[in-house]
Amino acid sequence: MQFYDWNSAEHSTTDGYGRSVAVGKNIMMAHVELQAGAVTVPHSHEHEEIYYVVKGKWRVKLGDEEMVLEANQSVIVPSGVEHSSEAIEDTVAVVSTNYRPEWRENTDYWLHYKTENHLWAV
Repeated sequence: MQFYDWNSAEHSTTDGYGRSVAVGKNIMMAHVELQAGAVTVPHSHEHEEIYYVVKGKWRVKLGDEEMVLEANQSVIVPSGVEHSSEAIEDTVAVVSTNYRPEWRENTDYWLHYKTENHLWAV
């Protein structure tokens, strides 16, 4: 048996996006804290994901569809579908997926940033 206490779990933070993970043999779950304006860039992967919003508002784009998830709402991200997101307000969510070492190692940090910290030259 593995026990996780989110109050004391190891937490990685990248520019407005924080994540702690519980890891099983084939599955994992992330406790995600997003600051308003935190963005996940468009990407796709072979794994399905399930997002569950605990509090806040999280805009999610799946392919050509866009929705805003609020507390007690979920969406399933199918395998291979390009998706991205933006926290409309400070948000706490749970994300479940297959085991993915990049989550535990935080090597996917480049996917997440806070818009106000990234001004692009014209």
